Amino acid sequence: MGERNKNMSQRINYQKELENLHQSMIRMGSDVEESIHLAVLALTENDVELATKVIDRDDIIDDQERKITQECILLIARQQPVASDLRNIAANMKLVTDLERVADHAEDIAEHVVFLNDKNYSVVVPHDVVKLTEHTLKMIHAVLDAYVESNLDKAKQIVMMDIRVNALYGKLKKYLVRQMKLDPEGAPAMVEMLLVCKHLERIGDHAKNIAEWIVYFIEGEYITSSEIRKEVESNEKGRGSSE
Repeated sequence: MGERNKNMSQRINYQKELENLHQSMIRMGSDVEESIHLAVLALTENDVELATKVIDRDDIIDDQERKITQECILLIARQQPVASDLRNIAANMKLVTDLERVADHAEDIAEHVVFLNDKNYSVVVPHDVVKLTEHTLKMIHAVLDAYVESNLDKAKQIVMMDIRVNALYGKLKKYLVRQMKLDPEGAPAMVEMLLVCKHLERIGDHAKNIAEWIVYFIEGEYITSSEIRKEVESNEKGRGSSE
């Protein structure tokens, strides 16, 4: 009886530690989401002070990533989790890496704002950059929701959302390259804007990666984004034909 109580106590403690890990992930995700929003706001409003704030707060997010990774390693070492629990922890370690890289891209965007101001470059932010930002933020918000809810359908839909991000980036890339040819003197500023767009596109890629790891955690096997896309498209066609 004593051994059974001990095992139950260990399991309860483990569940508490796992819940603390999830809460840490949610806080970090919220901070990362805010960094993206502030970085693009700094760009659209040409706010160097705000851009500097985004750059400074990246150290906080880096620290969160280190602490969460350490929590994951300690959980594995102390609890020797079974297969499903180990998969949960492993997925969290991958998720936190992608979140940290998203924050790095937000910092990079802020650094471009500072550079544009240092060089006194005048640049008009195309409306499609705002659209790209909005869609990227929707992806990040949705993937955090999918994580919190362990929602398989939401996670798979995020993979589909990345198609829109890639299309917007491709459209912006063509537009900015065309502008460089039309206005060679403004080309340096357009290059900076193109790099900002690339950072946003990469944020979408990381959101898609996080979604893939959520699917892995729930289903128990790793499925590529192309496989998820085919599955979602097939299901949508099936629903359409039944209607």
